[in-house]
Amino acid sequence: MNKHSAKFIFIDAGSIYRGIMQALKQSNNENLPNDPYELMRNLQVEFKIEDRATVIYIAGNKISDEEIHSASNAEKVSKFARNVNNENLYKFAREIIKSFKEYNIIISGRGLQYIYPEMTKHIFIKCTLEERVSRRYNQYGQKYSKDEIRKTIIERDQLHEQSGFNKQGKNTIIVDVTNYKTASEAANHILTLI
Repeated sequence: MNKHSAKFIFIDAGSIYRGIMQALKQSNNENLPNDPYELMRNLQVEFKIEDRATVIYIAGNKISDEEIHSASNAEKVSKFARNVNNENLYKFAREIIKSFKEYNIIISGRGLQYIYPEMTKHIFIKCTLEERVSRRYNQYGQKYSKDEIRKTIIERDQLHEQSGFNKQGKNTIIVDVTNYKTASEAANHILTLI
């Protein structure tokens, strides 16, 4: 945490979907009902804030960031979120936002203009395709080829665009993070905009 981030609570909205995907994988149940909020409850996926950051529990067990942000999870989440009725999950997310609003929150996720359009600022982060491929390649420990990663990123981008997850509003600030050397460097810059 730096001097800027210490003022905020971080909510990773996408981790709810990733938690559902992880729970489905653990239960060996690929049956996807149309209501992700019901599915979340049935699979005992819990969303908590610990040390000002998002933590996901499945059936009482804390799930690591590595599991939540795995490549296999990332691939499934976009398709899943696009093909279900998200309204109940959006309501759940709005309640989380309202419950922490007084503490100053930063929310990471797609579709935020649908979930909470009255947010004070909407930072839309972009980066060149090749830089994203390179960062993912390193993040996943070079377990996947750059061609595989590129294909996945392109497919996810198309899904996000078709689903309207990239919607921008009058409160949107676009930030290109291509030339930042580290995630911390990019985050420090973004925090100065808030």
